[in-house]
Amino acid sequence: MGLQIVSNLGFRRVTISASQVGMRPRELDQSARRGLRAELRRLELMCDAVDLFIPPEHFEQSEHVDRALGAVHAALDLAGDLGAQVLFVRLPNQAVDQEPSEATGALLSLAEGSPVRIADVSLQGPAMKAHAAGDFVALGVGLDTAAWLADGRDPVEGVVSLGPALSGVRLVDLDETGTRSSVAPGGRVDVQALRIALETGATSGVVVADARGWAQPVQGLQETLAAWQMSGMSR
Repeated sequence: MGLQIVSNLGFRRVTISASQVGMRPRELDQSARRGLRAELRRLELMCDAVDLFIPPEHFEQSEHVDRALGAVHAALDLAGDLGAQVLFVRLPNQAVDQEPSEATGALLSLAEGSPVRIADVSLQGPAMKAHAAGDFVALGVGLDTAAWLADGRDPVEGVVSLGPALSGVRLVDLDETGTRSSVAPGGRVDVQALRIALETGATSGVVVADARGWAQPVQGLQETLAAWQMSGMSR
């Protein structure tokens, strides 16, 4: 149903949630994955990213960490089967002087061994921390435009400064109440400047219209797609 809607709206690429009932890796055997790939082809869609937004604290809690790492491994496998480029996750924020955890080391090993790049959307996670220190790690940064705005940061400047560390952008705005909302002309996200920064920068990351929590997701997706398309035509 959801795939049909986004196809009808004019999207040609889609992001699938690996934590959604019916799309969890353990629920999709090889036959189901072949069926999903066939459905994507029928709808003229490509899967360019997979989401796995489990509680970030699970990567730090001994009773949850093994299951969390297992979920990442399974989601990477699903993403690879679907031809996705990026797996979006949210890892725990880290203090500047905090030593990498065992979970971070395990995630780095998973990232280094997979053709799918892990993109951490946390504002101060291990990937962002490594970038700030001038280090390169296999973990990429996922830039959530609304989260950056809420933190007083400019997402366009973020795209420019992150360069090759940037693996993907979550395109979403903030309305006057600070609620996550669709992107439209006159909003807080400068879509044209963001698109120029992406197209002229060193990144090849995916761009996802993030409709989670929107009051009217279908209308919001229409507005966001129109704003994105207009940003390319108005230059």
